[in-house]
Amino acid sequence: MTLTIVGHGYVGLVTAVVFADLGNTVYVIGRTADKIKRLARGDPIIYEPGLAEMLKRNLDAGRIHFTLHYNEAIPKSDIVFIAVGTPPKNNGEADLSSVLNVAEMIGKHIRKYIVVACKSTVPVGTNRKIKQIISDKAKVPSTKFSIASCPEFLREGTGISDTLEPDRVVIGTEEARARKLLVEFHKPIGGVRVLTGIESAEMIKYASNSLLATKISFANMIAQLCDKVGADIEEVLNGVGLDNRIGRRFLYPGAGYGGSCFPKDVKALIKIGENYGENMDLLTAVERINDRAIKHLTEKILARLPKSQTGEGQTVALLGLSFKPDTDDMREAPSLKIIERLKRARTKLTVQVYDPIVKQLPIKELKNMIYSENSYQAVTGADVAVIITEWNEFLHLDLVKVAKLMKKPVLVDGRNIYDPEKVKQLGFSYVGVGRI
Repeated sequence: MTLTIVGHGYVGLVTAVVFADLGNTVYVIGRTADKIKRLARGDPIIYEPGLAEMLKRNLDAGRIHFTLHYNEAIPKSDIVFIAVGTPPKNNGEADLSSVLNVAEMIGKHIRKYIVVACKSTVPVGTNRKIKQIISDKAKVPSTKFSIASCPEFLREGTGISDTLEPDRVVIGTEEARARKLLVEFHKPIGGVRVLTGIESAEMIKYASNSLLATKISFANMIAQLCDKVGADIEEVLNGVGLDNRIGRRFLYPGAGYGGSCFPKDVKALIKIGENYGENMDLLTAVERINDRAIKHLTEKILARLPKSQTGEGQTVALLGLSFKPDTDDMREAPSLKIIERLKRARTKLTVQVYDPIVKQLPIKELKNMIYSENSYQAVTGADVAVIITEWNEFLHLDLVKVAKLMKKPVLVDGRNIYDPEKVKQLGFSYVGVGRI
């Protein structure tokens, strides 16, 4: 088939490259000339394991094309996926301006039957708005297009495998012709097919992300209590997770959730509830607990530093900056919030940071911030070393070497990646999240 994807972020670009690799002709529409040129040269712009290689393969094969122009892509396509961002407004609502602008542009360029499927995470009712906008702008009868909601569930860092072998493929539409085409299109990939109405498909995405965020906040809430009562959170959650009604996935305490989805989707679902007169107090508690996880971890770090009002002469090494491993995404990353809290508490504190991929923070340059070339450089002369992101390379650090490089061997394990007893045997003062 021939398809168009509007948007080339994590969702749009990964989807485009994977379906080009499956033999389709794919057009990707962007709005920034420089980025389109970089993509056409084989630079994926974002970091995602395996993406650069797959992009180059499909560029060489002539199956994927990048453009700024709707008239180059929409008239030729069987399906167009909307995959642009829906960032939160100040009040928590999803900003739909990009989605609705894209719908208007699509409407202007429809020439033959096409399915317009929205992959962007949007509140209930948005696809109805998309249909109305396209109807207003299209120069063809309404029978020449159908709308559908096809939310994505890929995880950054495992986006390619998640696209090829998803748990489920959700197709929300009221029109048999569109449903048949989308089912046919998705045949080459795995996953259970979930065929629903439009509103149900829109809600599935928000409900899924909010429930996963709830599991993370639940784990952090219990971890904070374990700190007080002397229980080990890993033992507790191992026992809890063996119940197959619950499972262990996402029951991981630490620095809280971040990224492009969970924070904004929880906020958006709270706002959707408010708009319909429903109290979403469970999710407001999820947000509070997530904020508290950042606060508690920062307090653990500050408590292990030498006494000082300003932090002068003190150094903290932060290992990991991205919100999760195998991505360079810094949106709502816990590392940013921890750095800001540390610098507010100790204005002259030196923070030495290292991340395998992220080399620059998207915040105003802070005094006494040092970017390190590797983990060992970051911990050199540090009073406290902190694991913020569970990159695989941190599991294999030479901790004996780390201890020798630090002023004092103090390790705050913000992701519980180490065995406390083994670390303590190496002479470290070990601090985990909810660990004895």
